[in-house]
Amino acid sequence: MRNILLATTALAAVAGFASAANAQIKVTLGGYTEFFAAIYDNSLINGTDREFQLETEIVVRADGKADNGLLYGAKIELQNGVPTAGTTGVGTDEASVYLGGSWGRLELGDFDGAADTLAIFAPLTGVEALDGDGIDFLAVTGVSFAGKTGTFELGRTPWGAAIKAPDSGDATKIMYLTPRFMGFQAGFSYAPENGDEAQNVITTKNSRDYSDFLEFGINYVNTFDGVSVSASATGTSGNGKGNTFTSTTTPARTGTAVVNGVEVPVNLPAVTTTTTNPALKNFTAWQLGAQVGYAGFKFGGSYIDADDFNVPVGTNSGDQHAWNVGATYTTGPATVGLFYSDSEGYKRAPGTYADSYELYGISGTYVLAPGFLIQSDLLYLEEDLKTSAAATAAANKVSTDGYVWVVSTRLNF
Repeated sequence: MRNILLATTALAAVAGFASAANAQIKVTLGGYTEFFAAIYDNSLINGTDREFQLETEIVVRADGKADNGLLYGAKIELQNGVPTAGTTGVGTDEASVYLGGSWGRLELGDFDGAADTLAIFAPLTGVEALDGDGIDFLAVTGVSFAGKTGTFELGRTPWGAAIKAPDSGDATKIMYLTPRFMGFQAGFSYAPENGDEAQNVITTKNSRDYSDFLEFGINYVNTFDGVSVSASATGTSGNGKGNTFTSTTTPARTGTAVVNGVEVPVNLPAVTTTTTNPALKNFTAWQLGAQVGYAGFKFGGSYIDADDFNVPVGTNSGDQHAWNVGATYTTGPATVGLFYSDSEGYKRAPGTYADSYELYGISGTYVLAPGFLIQSDLLYLEEDLKTSAAATAAANKVSTDGYVWVVSTRLNF
């Protein structure tokens, strides 16, 4: 009995200490679930298709404030289909800890960097239109065409985004953002190894992707007599990596060969397999964007120069750029929008090069109930593709088009 009492007292003491230590931390749970239904045609032999998609995310936040005013906390995003969209399990999409105060905010972990955070571009609605899930239904790789050389990648935007400069995604990084002063906010982020997330540490150093990935920028947000104004200038840069690995998979051995109709023994040399990761060029990309809003209307866009992002050394980088423009109107629970983007660049290095990637869209969002949205995009795509930026032969070129109509129900909680 005495042992039980002592154990109970000890547990109570530990629980009390933990409660006191965490008394100033507020833990909240949120997230969303979104169901998509799409009808699409990506100009392939199977014609019009229908498909469903589901995306769900749980967001756990822990936010605290110390007696000296220091803000601190953490955010964890758990999402289905992580680490890749083809999986059915649940994994960590983003996770980070932060410190903040009158001096700004410092964040450390897996999350979108400074250029992504500060960028201003065309106002979007619906299923995020130019940057939304509708593109997922059109994207397909390894497509061959009669009379054409090699295979092509269709649907996907050059370098992965029609509205943003190349960025480091959720690679593990540190980021600093200044406090907003007179409408201005600036910041930068640094990822030592692009593509390196969570507990992963890249063991094949200098073999692929980019090191020292920087993102930086500044934006301005303000309102004057009912007119909202925002603008941004952002940039990204990285040091390209790549080398060649050689391994012997089959040792020298004795075999046979037929000589003048007679089978004779022969010495076969070792068979060597060479795996090559093309070295990528260093790059520095930039983006300028702006928006203006008044009486429910918003209009804006941005221009992006992607420089040599994802371009192997010795390869013609072409003119990798994009621009986008859009307008939305909100009245009561409804928002509608029109959008357009035009891009040029590599889909994937050293894959398909898009001479032109034009995306037209009309979108809408309706708030059916608090937190419950009905959204829709109708997108039309025209693209001129080549096997490389330098390709001139007709056999290395193809033109395609496609459309997708996607409707989603989204519950934010």
